[in-house]
Amino acid sequence: MEALSKTLQGVVPSIPDWGALFVSGISLVIAIISLIKSSKAQRLQNQVNELELKIKQNELDRIAKEKEAESLAYVEARFITVGKGKHRLKVWNSGNATAYNVTARFDGDVGIMIMDNEKQPFEELEARKSYELILVTYPGSSSKFKIITEWSDVNGKKYTKTQMGDIS
Repeated sequence: MEALSKTLQGVVPSIPDWGALFVSGISLVIAIISLIKSSKAQRLQNQVNELELKIKQNELDRIAKEKEAESLAYVEARFITVGKGKHRLKVWNSGNATAYNVTARFDGDVGIMIMDNEKQPFEELEARKSYELILVTYPGSSSKFKIITEWSDVNGKKYTKTQMGDIS
């Protein structure tokens, strides 16, 4: 009997040894769960960092575009009626820089004639300034038409804007 008890003691660990194994197993499971959660949190943090970087880059791009727009001229034109049968083509620079060699014209034959075409090209049109061209309309003139404005910036880069106009 004594031999059997010695054999069982060698094979079956004692209660304190089972407790240590149990605690070690629980610790291992907790460590694995912590590792998994930590790696998920790190991936999420990396995604947040990437999104933050993209947002900052978009903000920088927007600021650069706004700065560029602030330093550009922007020429527009409108057909206006100033009295019975009297019309003008008002051309103005709504940008923040001076426009050079400004011209305005109608696209195609619309039956409207610009009388003081010698004003064009208008050599320098400062920001928020305008000039007017006298127009003559004929019976049968188009009621809708396109107005094309062309100008260049200080560096000589050419710009064009096409707008719709109508005889009101």
